Amino acid sequence: MSFVYQFIGIVLILAGLPLFWTPIPVGLIMIATGLALLISNSTFVRTRVQMARYDNPGFDRWLVRAKRYVPHPFDRVLERTEAQRHNPPARRE
Repeated sequence: MSFVYQFIGIVLILAGLPLFWTPIPVGLIMIATGLALLISNSTFVRTRVQMARYDNPGFDRWLVRAKRYVPHPFDRVLERTEAQRHNPPARRE
C-alpha cells in the first residue's frame, strides 16, 4: 500500500507544478499534499527533508513557523522531519 501512496504523492506533485502559478494557487495545495504523502511513506524522502532542514536553518525556521498554521495531519509530518542539531542525519555518499 505504501507504493500506492508514493505514486499518488508523485502524481500530485507533478500535477501541482503547472497549477502553482495560476491566480488561485491550487498547485500549492497539491504539492504540499503530495509531499506529505511522500514524507510519511518514504524513508528516503524523509531523510532528504531532514538533511535539507539541517543544512538550511532558514528553511528549518520557515517550516517550524508553518507547523503552527497547517492542519493536524501535516503538522505530524513536519514533526517527523525536524532537524536535530545534536544528531545530524546520516548521509549516503
